Amino acid sequence: MAKRTAVIDIGSNSLRLVVYEKSSRFAFSVIKEIKSKVRIAEGAYENDGYLQETAMQRAYNALEGFVSIIKNLKCKKTIAVATSALRDAPNKTVFINRVKNKLALNIKVISGEKEAYLGAVAAINLLPFIKDGITVDIGGGSTECAKIKNGKIIETISLDLGTIRLKELFFDKSNFSINKYLTQELKKLPDNFESCQIIAIGGTARAISKAIMNKGYPLKTVHAFEYDVQKYAKFIKSISKSDILSLKRLGIKRERFDTIKEGSAIFMAILDRLKAKKVISSGAGIREGVYLIDILRNSNHKFPQNFNPSLRSLIDRFSIEKKSDISVQKTALEIFDALKELHKINQKYKKELKTAAKLSSIGIKLNFYQQNLHSFYFISNSLNYGFTHKEKVLIAILVKYNKKALPKENELNEFKELLPPPCQVKWLSFILSLSICINIDYKEVMIEYDNKNQTLSIKSNNSLYLCKECVKKLLLPKPLKISFQA
Repeated sequence: MAKRTAVIDIGSNSLRLVVYEKSSRFAFSVIKEIKSKVRIAEGAYENDGYLQETAMQRAYNALEGFVSIIKNLKCKKTIAVATSALRDAPNKTVFINRVKNKLALNIKVISGEKEAYLGAVAAINLLPFIKDGITVDIGGGSTECAKIKNGKIIETISLDLGTIRLKELFFDKSNFSINKYLTQELKKLPDNFESCQIIAIGGTARAISKAIMNKGYPLKTVHAFEYDVQKYAKFIKSISKSDILSLKRLGIKRERFDTIKEGSAIFMAILDRLKAKKVISSGAGIREGVYLIDILRNSNHKFPQNFNPSLRSLIDRFSIEKKSDISVQKTALEIFDALKELHKINQKYKKELKTAAKLSSIGIKLNFYQQNLHSFYFISNSLNYGFTHKEKVLIAILVKYNKKALPKENELNEFKELLPPPCQVKWLSFILSLSICINIDYKEVMIEYDNKNQTLSIKSNNSLYLCKECVKKLLLPKPLKISFQA
């Protein structure tokens, strides 16, 4: 297997290089990512699609740097794809051959439908389960959409709606009518392209999501962020009519000033046409799709059932107590069930408890001291694929406080909108901490749990000496008591 794979995405606005590293058969992590805003499509839409020499030279210079990075990182495989700008360019072979002859880099120009498929592959594999929805990927030259039904990609389409295309054809001119063009292009969408749930991909969507998140949202991760269309429709519309000072106030980053107005106009028009009610932001798109169809080529472009690449990657790279963590997981689920009459927590939280147990020791890899804090940061920033923000935050909090005093309510306030009630967080935190205590000596012994009269009886033929010492340090949630029986 290729341990390191480089993916180059040649878009109308930017060139991007991402280097993925495998840690096991399907698990991977990003070890390098770089973007160059070369705008290869600049001037093309005003010249019948022909790529301009200055823009091609900028792109060539960026690719020359990318090739140097790929060689130095010793990537075993490189996949370079080009989208709308080259797809539409009558002189694309001039650029492709120059790159091939001078840099030994082969560029594959993909269709709009294939581009839409790649974005959808990334969505169904790397977001929390998507049963039904439509992906919307706004690029510099085109917008790709894919319809997902029952977790499968059933139809794809590409529209000539891109930020640079609209900027050159309309926004940069003194007299224009963008609405007529948008309406005509959106008529190409089939009648069945309607959904209350939209998966938003690409730079425009990420910029809008980040601006919304800047309004007090407790996480910085855009991937899997969700928002209500009706609540933020006015905000999105205001972006397309704002000057630079207004864009700053709205929370738009400087690097997006030149195309965000066009992008927000396209996005809002599509949301209206698709009758969208909810947007799910995806930090994964065409590049992840390219990589995934390569590593999943023998499994119908989908991960095996119940497999999570983020979780497995963290375990592969940072867990030094894998066997013990499995025992902690088993124990935690048993204790959860034994105490269900006391804690009255929904069974769905077993997922977070189980995951927290698997990741409870990963911080040690960085440093033994303050390992819980290290684990918290690892999980908060790396456990992205396949988990909602609520799930990720709860997992990170449980690991942060394992083997510690129960988290106080003021310590949970920062993430209040994403967490269950504090009393439930405390119970889950305690269950994880107790499970770690029970497995503290790595002995695989038979243990029975019995909950009567608000007392958890722990029965074992083993002395559990170290466990008892550990439990003494735990703060128990009221009204629980613990007793040990031989």
